[in-house]
Formats: sequence, C-alpha cells, structure tokens
Amino acid sequence: MKHFILLLLVLLTVPAVGQEEDPSARFGIHLNIINADLNATLSDVFGAPAPSATSVALEEIYGLGLGGGLHLDVYLGLLTLRVSGDYIRLAPDNDKFASYVNSVAPGIPLTFESGGVISLWSGTLNAKLVVLPLPVVKPYITGGAGFTYVSSTEANLMFNNTPVPPFRVLENQTCFTDNVGAGVDILLGPITLYGEVKVTWIFLKEGTSTYVPIGLVGISFW
Repeated sequence: MKHFILLLLVLLTVPAVGQEEDPSARFGIHLNIINADLNATLSDVFGAPAPSATSVALEEIYGLGLGGGLHLDVYLGLLTLRVSGDYIRLAPDNDKFASYVNSVAPGIPLTFESGGVISLWSGTLNAKLVVLPLPVVKPYITGGAGFTYVSSTEANLMFNNTPVPPFRVLENQTCFTDNVGAGVDILLGPITLYGEVKVTWIFLKEGTSTYVPIGLVGISFW
C-alpha cells in the first residue's frame, strides 16, 4: 500500500505539461499474461497435520495464467486515469505437479486428475504519468489499487489409482490489491497501442501479501 501512495503523490505533484483544455477519453481492450507467485498450504493433499503441512509456491505446480479485460482511459495531459476490469485464469500443469510431488515425497504415486483452476476477477483504478512526451511513442509509469475476487475449483487427485478427497488450493475471497509498473503508448491516429509490465500485490487470507508479475498488451480507441 505504501508504494502505491508514494507513487500517487509523485504523479499528482508533477505539473501536467501540455494538458488539453478538456479531458478526452478512450475505451479499449487488453490481454494479460501472468507468472503467479502465490503461496498455499497443501496439508490436505498429503493428509499431514497442520504443524507439518507442506507449503508450496503455486508457480511450482501452475503454468502461465492467461486472461484479458476492458479499460477506460481519461486523459488529463501527461497524466491519465485508467479504470480497468480483468479476468485471469490459472490451471495446474500436470508435469509441474508430478515433479513437485516427486521432490517433496519421493515414491508417492500421487497424480493430478482435474480441477484446481484459479480465477481472478479484478477491478482497478490506475494513474499513468508520461515520462517522455514524444510525438508518437510515449513511455510512462503507472500505479494503482483495487479489489480482486479469487475463486478456485476443487482439485481432484489419485493415490494408487484411488481418488482422494478433493480440496481447494485457495479459499474463495475478495481481497485488496495494489500495483506499480511501466509501459509505453504508441499513438497511431485514432488508436493507441500499448505494452505494459506491472507487478500486482494480492493480499490473500492465506498469509502475507503475494505478488503477480503481469505482462499486458492492449489497444485503445477514440
């Protein structure tokens, strides 16, 4: 939270050089690619009591997350406000899961069958500040905050070809998020293309804040 507040103070104290007389707005769509670094405790998988439960970073058993969303940009000169809504889906990777099980419990014939899908529905408000106002290419920094609804389906596993009780990797919950990042806008007449790398902190009930590096590409229209 503190990094978001500091960035907003910087953005709001920088004069909007070249600000337009009236704010303009653009609507657009974007795609997300994430490499999740979330933490979960897999005690239910191995049947271990809480003191010896296995803690695992989900990046060890999940592949890349894919998703997309919609956004609305309100231009205030060099400063832009962006309201966006996003959906991202994470699904377990069979090979990663098998490798993880073999590393923590060699010889246990535990296999992943289905489920375990994590969905992230989020709404955020970001401020963007252009740091190099060139005619066509405009690099910028950004920071913002919002809320994310996290849900997961039950994961189904097999032990010695026998189903084990299904479990949820993460509890369904709504949590606060904040983010910082950088990107570049490319102005092409009535449309704007952009690419962005953004780190988002998600404050889950399962423990301390975790982060999700996000790569994003999008297009905005007049």
